Amino acid sequence: MSAPQPTGTAPGAPAGAGQGAPGTGGVRAFLVAWLPSLLVVIATGGCLFSLSWWINGAPGGGASLGLVIGGSSVVSLSVTTVLSGVLDRADRLRALTVLLLVLALPVGALVVLFGPSRPGTAALVLAAVCYTAISTTETLYLAATETVTADLAPANWPETRTALLTQIHSQVDRVVAPAAAGAAISAGALRSIPLTALAVLLAMLLVLRWGRRPLDAVTARIRAEAAAGDAPGSPLRTWLKDAASAVALIRAHRDLVFLVRLGVLGNLVVFPFYAVLPAFLTAYVSSPRENATVYGQAAAGYGLGMLVGTVLLLRAGRGLSGRRALGVASGALAAICAVVFGVSLTRSPGAVVAGTALTGLLFSVLVAVGGAVWLKRTPAEIRVRVFSLRRLTVFSSIPLGTALLGVGGAAFGYREFVRGVVLVVLLALAWSWFAARRHLAED
Repeated sequence: MSAPQPTGTAPGAPAGAGQGAPGTGGVRAFLVAWLPSLLVVIATGGCLFSLSWWINGAPGGGASLGLVIGGSSVVSLSVTTVLSGVLDRADRLRALTVLLLVLALPVGALVVLFGPSRPGTAALVLAAVCYTAISTTETLYLAATETVTADLAPANWPETRTALLTQIHSQVDRVVAPAAAGAAISAGALRSIPLTALAVLLAMLLVLRWGRRPLDAVTARIRAEAAAGDAPGSPLRTWLKDAASAVALIRAHRDLVFLVRLGVLGNLVVFPFYAVLPAFLTAYVSSPRENATVYGQAAAGYGLGMLVGTVLLLRAGRGLSGRRALGVASGALAAICAVVFGVSLTRSPGAVVAGTALTGLLFSVLVAVGGAVWLKRTPAEIRVRVFSLRRLTVFSSIPLGTALLGVGGAAFGYREFVRGVVLVVLLALAWSWFAARRHLAED
């Protein structure tokens, strides 16, 4: 017997908050927030790429880089989750302006860090602080702009298109930032990377001030909706209430719970496989130079696959909702598992590149279709805290998957262990779908 379908309002959400159907603005208003955020992510992505290269070149840099990236990931997810309620209630223009100014501090520090002197312990500590600060502030900025652009998207756009465009920044960054930053490093112009990023941050501050009217309109609407709710209490009580409202919304919708499970399973395969790809490629290539070449081609293929999938879904993404949308997202993950499994059976480097490109395309489907469901279900006034909780929960499986593939691959062989992980994920996906599909809403 089917369970009763929940309403669109989360327990504890302000009165009158309905379904989170995005879109109250127009294309111009959308671009005022969307284009600056895309350029900022590419600019700061170049800074993170150059920092990774710089840290890796220091004495003991490989181990330091692993610690810095792992630590910054934990910090950025935790800080974003804690501050998500603040971002939900904040003045949109002021929040974006403050975050851009905060980003400018560690980016400016890189101009000094990337000097001619040999890296020492103090320089490595500063590099770690800068990496963590840039990564964390960029995550906060993305969380803020994700909800702002969803609010400003044209009302006639389908949720799939809005979800794609609000989440495409990282995919573009993976293609553009390494290429641009790598070219600058090869040309001996390392300092030009943070200097360019600073110029971009300043220019985007001016763009936001110029296009402030739609941002102010969103702020006024959010504050009017919040005024209908309870008055805020102490910081701790407010934070607990924010977390409770996000958890309550997710638990109230079986499709969101299913998407959390789907995301966890996906992150046991996609990102861990990408992370251990250089080790995986040792069975396909004969030299470190060839490994680096194929790895670069595979990374570019993944990013291009994401972009191609995005373009296709912008045209064919209408009408995907309810159980059908979750079926498409589940099918995309199953297809990713099949592609990775098939790649592990070959000995061709070209097959790896083609497989990562196809994986990127399929992952764009999973992200867009699932993201559309999240946008539809989540009221705008609690969107940041709900999406932050989603990231914290779903992304927690990435370190587990990476550790499994790294340790297991070293012990049993990467190709063989990848097959085992993929089969387990496929079985778990099949069980989750058949156990949940009867209770999933049709709308």
